[in-house]
Amino acid sequence: MRFNPLLLIHETVSKHYMKQMLYILPLLLIACGESNNQDKDNSTVDSSEFITKMTKQSTDSINLIDKEIDLDSLRSLEIFKDFAINYTPTRKPNSGVAILPKTPDSVIQAINILKFSNPKEFEKFLTLIFIKLYSAHLECCHQSYEIRRQPPNGLDKERDPLVYEFNNLTKKYPFDKPIEFISSSIGYDYVKSHKYLMDFEPIKKHVDKIEHVQKKIEEGL
Repeated sequence: MRFNPLLLIHETVSKHYMKQMLYILPLLLIACGESNNQDKDNSTVDSSEFITKMTKQSTDSINLIDKEIDLDSLRSLEIFKDFAINYTPTRKPNSGVAILPKTPDSVIQAINILKFSNPKEFEKFLTLIFIKLYSAHLECCHQSYEIRRQPPNGLDKERDPLVYEFNNLTKKYPFDKPIEFISSSIGYDYVKSHKYLMDFEPIKKHVDKIEHVQKKIEEGL
C-alpha cells in the first residue's frame, strides 16, 4: 500500500492541534455561558461547577491524546530501530557494491513521526545506517561510492528517502540544485563532527572498523 502523507498529517500533526483546541474550547464555552448568565438572570447554570467539569473533561482528553502520541512515538522507534539494526550491507568483494536498504511504507511512516517526536533517537539510528554502508564499502573495496539510486540528479525523496532524510539532518547539500556526487563517507564525516554519536556502541563499532581499514590503506597493506 502506498504511503499517504495526508493520513500521516491526520495521525500526527492534527493531534497537537487537537490539544490546543481542547484548551481553547472550554474557554469559549465558559465565555458563552457567562454571556448567557448576564442576559438571563434566572439561569440555573452554576458557572463554578461548569468550569470545573469542563476543565476536567479537557484534562482527561489531553491526557488521552498525550498517551496516543507517546504510543505512536514508541512504535515508530521500534520499527526504525529494528530497520537500522537489521541492515546488513554486503562486505564481500565478489557480491557487488553494498547499497542502502529499501524502505517499506511502515519505515517511511515511522521516520516521519520519529524525526519530530524523538529527534535524538532518529539521528542515532539513521546515522548508524550510513556508518554501516561506508564501513562495508571500505572493507569490500577500499573506497567510497555514490549512494543515490539515480545520480547525478539532486535529492529525490521518493527514490532515495534515506539519503534525503540524512541530508535534511546534516544540511550538507542544497535541495534545489544538482549534486554531482554524494559519497558513502557522508555518515562517517557527520560522526567525526558530532562526537557524541560515538557514545552509541553500534556506531563506535563501525567507526573503529572504518579507521582500521583506513590505517591499512595508508600503510599500503
